[in-house]
Amino acid sequence: MFLKTGSSLTGPVCLLSAIIICASIVPCTVAAKAQKKSGIKGRIVMKSTGEPVRKAYVYGYVGKVETRAAQLGIVGITDWVSHGSAEDGTYKLDLPPGEYYVAARKRVNGLNYGPLFKGDWYDHKPARKPVVVKKGKYLTCDFELINLEEPMFFQGLTAAAKVTDTGIRGKLLDEEGNHVPGTFVMGYVDDDMQRTPDFASTLTDDEGNYTLYLPKGGRYWLAARFYVMKMPQKDEPFARYGGSPDHSVLVEEGQFLKGIDLVLKPYDGDSSGGSMQMN
Repeated sequence: MFLKTGSSLTGPVCLLSAIIICASIVPCTVAAKAQKKSGIKGRIVMKSTGEPVRKAYVYGYVGKVETRAAQLGIVGITDWVSHGSAEDGTYKLDLPPGEYYVAARKRVNGLNYGPLFKGDWYDHKPARKPVVVKKGKYLTCDFELINLEEPMFFQGLTAAAKVTDTGIRGKLLDEEGNHVPGTFVMGYVDDDMQRTPDFASTLTDDEGNYTLYLPKGGRYWLAARFYVMKMPQKDEPFARYGGSPDHSVLVEEGQFLKGIDLVLKPYDGDSSGGSMQMN
C-alpha cells in the first residue's frame, strides 16, 4: 500500500509502520543475542547401563583445580548450575566464555544442591581438567553417572580413606552456630599441621555432621576448611579444634569419639598449628 505525502492517513500509518518495523527488528535483535550465547551441552547417562538420566544437574566452577579439591570432583559453592536434564538425558548449561571445572550429579532427594550421600549418583571425572568455553559456541561434554556406594571422602591423601570402626564424629559450625555443609574436617597424626592432612572426613551434611574414619586409636590433631590442598588465605573460613590447647583429641581403638565440634572463623594468618602446604 502506498500513500501520497500529505494524506490525512500519513501520520497514523507512519506510526503504525514504525511500530511494525520496530516489532520486526526486536526478534532479530533477540536472535542475534541468542547466537552469542555460549556454554556446554551434552547427555547424561548411567555408566552401568547407558540409560539416559532425567533431572540430573551439571555444575560449573570457576577457579584453579587446587582450590576446588578436584581430586574428588568439586566441593564448595557452585558458580553455575544447569536445569535438570531432559527425559533423554540431554542438558545445556549457559556459561560466559572462559575456563571451568564441571561435574554432574543426581541426588536421591531431588535437590540440586548439598553434599552427596550414599545412593546418590555423580560423575566428577571431567572436573579433573578444565573445559574451555569459547564465545558463541557450545562445547559438547557428556557425563556417565556412577552410584555413590560409600561416604564421599577427599581423595589424594597419603593414606587411603575407608570406613573403619574407629574415628571421630561431630559437627562443623560457623561463629553464629549455624551448620556448615559441604566441607571437611582434617586429621593429623602429629602436631605438624603445616602440611597435607593425613586423613579427611566425609563431606559434612546439611546439619554439619561429619565422620572422620581412622585406621587405629591414638592422638589426632584436628582442623577444618573448605579447601584441603592449598595454604589458607587470610579471612578464609578456617577451624582448629578448640577443646584442647594443642587442638588434639585421644581416640580409643574400636570406638567413635562423639561430640567433637569445630567452629569456622576467619583465618587470622597465623600459621602455627593450622595452615598447610603440599608435600
